Amino acid sequence: MLPALSQRARAVVLGVVGAVAAFFLFGGARGTSAAGVPVDAVPRDSFLVATVDLAELRRSPLYEVLFGKDAPGGGPKPDGPMFGPRALGIGKLADACGFDPLSRVERLAVAVPEEGDKGELGVAASVTVSRAELSTCTENLAGRRGGKVATKETGSFVVVEDSTGAGEAARPRLAYGRGGLLVVGRGAWFDAMLAAADGKRPGVREAEAHVAMRSSLTGRDGWRSPTVLVSALLPRSLRERLKDEMGAELPAAGGEGGQGVMAGVLGVSGVGLALRAGGRSIDAAVELVCDAEEGCAVVEKLILKKRLEWSKELTLRMVGLGPLLDSIEVKREGARVRVTAGASADALAATIDRLLRLRARSRGLDAARDAPPAAPPASTPPGPRGETMPAPRPAPQPPER
Repeated sequence: MLPALSQRARAVVLGVVGAVAAFFLFGGARGTSAAGVPVDAVPRDSFLVATVDLAELRRSPLYEVLFGKDAPGGGPKPDGPMFGPRALGIGKLADACGFDPLSRVERLAVAVPEEGDKGELGVAASVTVSRAELSTCTENLAGRRGGKVATKETGSFVVVEDSTGAGEAARPRLAYGRGGLLVVGRGAWFDAMLAAADGKRPGVREAEAHVAMRSSLTGRDGWRSPTVLVSALLPRSLRERLKDEMGAELPAAGGEGGQGVMAGVLGVSGVGLALRAGGRSIDAAVELVCDAEEGCAVVEKLILKKRLEWSKELTLRMVGLGPLLDSIEVKREGARVRVTAGASADALAATIDRLLRLRARSRGLDAARDAPPAAPPASTPPGPRGETMPAPRPAPQPPER
């Protein structure tokens, strides 16, 4: 079964939707010139950077399975895809606008700081909407502000925030400007993203490790403009902390062998992902960068072992993941491991849809099993003095002659 949507994934999508809502509520980014590029709002010291071309993803069958599809009348479909309006809790916003706001995001970038509160991240997105749709959303949603929203100018952005929030650090804030560039976040990381977008702070284009990882993923034939591109850096301080926390569990995981595998895994300093999903096939490439070639050799063996184990799983093949598992290829080049896989877009979308339906059915059975038992049927009404009335006896029959 597919795992439940993680809290961080929900925060990413809801952040994008929140930014779109601010765009609708406050009339869009008027008076701006060149279109904003979401990745320009990503600070250099980001731990994880993800960029998504949602306009291209919408051409894939995966989009309808994961995000749903607008109904013919313009409104969102009422059924429940994984990232649909109902599943994300933005049904009222979609109803007011007459369409799923997420469907109007063209490109987005997600930035996660190395240091920060658990689940903290920032999202930047570019949005397109017609004047008529903007007017409809503004009219339907303007009354919901209730005097609780404050605006101010920060650089080239107009910042929107909840004036009744708990504290400055925890208060969610939205900003729009620079040709429709929308930014959502909180605390110091939100300010850092606005500064990066305005060129007042170094951006991710100046982060050598991120640039090297993303260039390696996109430098191969056919991978120049992937639909999804992710790069994550694993600083040595983080890996040493993980090693200390997991050290007591390593002997139980396989003695010296377990120690060697964990040392190889903790030697991975960077991870990248590129996904092509705009055509008839879905292709993925994952790259791992290691501190040393020896560590990457251990990681390569671990991946090959997992691939063999997965290929023998009958359950995975029964749900339709067999072709994807059979397509996995692993190649090591010095201190770098590249893993690629691919499958038909229609077949993979059908498999994911099947898994989602199985998960929904399983949840329905669990809910029925956990429901309280039905009330017992009402007993025979009591007699005049609170005593139970006896059942009537049959009348005596005359003897046969």
